[in-house]
Amino acid sequence: MLNRAALILRYKQPFVDWINAVDPVGDSPDVTLADLDDERTVYLIEVEGTEELAQWLSRHHEDIFEAELYGWYTDPSLWPRDRSLKKLTEWCSCELHTVVLDWGQSPIKAEDF
Repeated sequence: MLNRAALILRYKQPFVDWINAVDPVGDSPDVTLADLDDERTVYLIEVEGTEELAQWLSRHHEDIFEAELYGWYTDPSLWPRDRSLKKLTEWCSCELHTVVLDWGQSPIKAEDF
């Protein structure tokens, strides 16, 4: 068992609307909420429950929000100016899993983000 919890952000409709509205190419097919549920980033964080998660998010919400935005569009000028915790929770729901088991045989490798 790892000494980390898994944080998963699930997009809500406002995030989907932003993705489709600011598409710089313009001719890409629109994505849907269902499309986005297929593959999610998992953040390993050091919290032990929902109370600690609230504190952690109050300190790290902008970094997490920017990581999600960057995953769609690397140009920060396309990102919403308001990247507050309130906006993050309007655009995403947070799912916390405090039991993380590593069943892999090889060592975990970390890559720079």
